Amino acid sequence: MSFFRTFLRPSSSIISNSQPLLNLSLRQPQINAFSTTSSTLIKQKLKSHSSSKKRFFPNASGMFKRAQAGKSHLNTAFSASKVNRLAKGVYVTNTQAKKLKKLLPFA
Repeated sequence: MSFFRTFLRPSSSIISNSQPLLNLSLRQPQINAFSTTSSTLIKQKLKSHSSSKKRFFPNASGMFKRAQAGKSHLNTAFSASKVNRLAKGVYVTNTQAKKLKKLLPFA
């Protein structure tokens, strides 16, 4: 225990005289052995958001349809017409549609 206290103290000469382990400003981009492009220039793959795929359904015009909440349980006090009305799907708002287009790029 005393070894660690002496070694890890900020006033220890080992820590104060040490050089930084990694200088990020001098770092060169990595180049793959069989590729002519730098690995920093390669873009990430677009992936769809899995839970959004299950909840929102795109139509041909680019709008998204969703189910309404409030139909699964605790609805015995609702009238039959209200429960039937909740069964219909509705379209999302324009603000939600903009976010969904980012979450579902291939929809």
